[in-house]
Amino acid sequence: MKLGIFTAFRNEHRSYVESCKELGIDYEIIDIIGDNWLDEILASDCEGFLCRTPSKFQERKDMFNEKLYVINKMLNKPIYPSYDELYIHENKKMMYYFLKLNGLPHVKTNIFYRKQDYYDFLEKAEFPIVFKTSIGSTSKGVEIIKTKSRAKKIGRKVFGILNNKLAKGYTPQTTGKIIPIRARGLLQRHFILLQKFVDIKWEWRVVKIGESYFGHQKLLEGYFASGAAKKGWVKPPEELLFLLKRIADENNFYSVSLDVFETKTGKFVINEIQSIIGQATKHLMIIDNNQADLFSKLENLFLKKDHLINIAAIC
Repeated sequence: MKLGIFTAFRNEHRSYVESCKELGIDYEIIDIIGDNWLDEILASDCEGFLCRTPSKFQERKDMFNEKLYVINKMLNKPIYPSYDELYIHENKKMMYYFLKLNGLPHVKTNIFYRKQDYYDFLEKAEFPIVFKTSIGSTSKGVEIIKTKSRAKKIGRKVFGILNNKLAKGYTPQTTGKIIPIRARGLLQRHFILLQKFVDIKWEWRVVKIGESYFGHQKLLEGYFASGAAKKGWVKPPEELLFLLKRIADENNFYSVSLDVFETKTGKFVINEIQSIIGQATKHLMIIDNNQADLFSKLENLFLKKDHLINIAAIC
């Protein structure tokens, strides 16, 4: 077997390279970001391709979506994770449509592409409400909007005041460690995604790797659990593990993680579903001092051996 490894921004494809070396699998690096990517694909004799899509800039994510469509749907070449998994990955609009159509418990979401529709919604909205950028990991692209005046101010930035061609765009994310400034390269324009504010106790992360299932709590830091380093090492609810299995089985997902809010009223609602799993700690689960390790190093990169076992099974 020979696998193709697509290049990734910030060299995040290196873990796939290390995995292939570790397992003795022949591989070839394909520069999917470069101008000559299609010729490289057509000339390749690889049986399948490993991909790490970006999670920071919308334009880069769109570029990957377009090229992966050509590779998987037009050229019929297998990729891992699958095209369907990667299309909803770091795409909160598509994730919402996926959750709704599959009858899965989710946070009430509204997506607006017209300024007047957004303003009409605000007249009846209950505050606080939650603004989210469609792309972005952790909670950096999230703002809890507490007043109508603040919501309208964001609307003017996203849609423009008089002319949408003059829209400045908006993101809650800042950059700069000493003097934080607005991350202008991440500005979102011409649509707004809002979610109902959910009063939660904590968030659960449940993960499927191969035929194994893991879980732990993500404890709150302020309003947010996403991106928080505080973990609760307790047995995850079986209900969530079976929910994860149902989603994976029905959609042929090879590996997947769910971030699920547990509300103060005891309900579970899905906050995120991802095919590429970021984990800030070495363990995915600890029960009675029994540890389920994910990484040999504390890196938020890729799963290793389990990924290649799965790709070997489908190629």
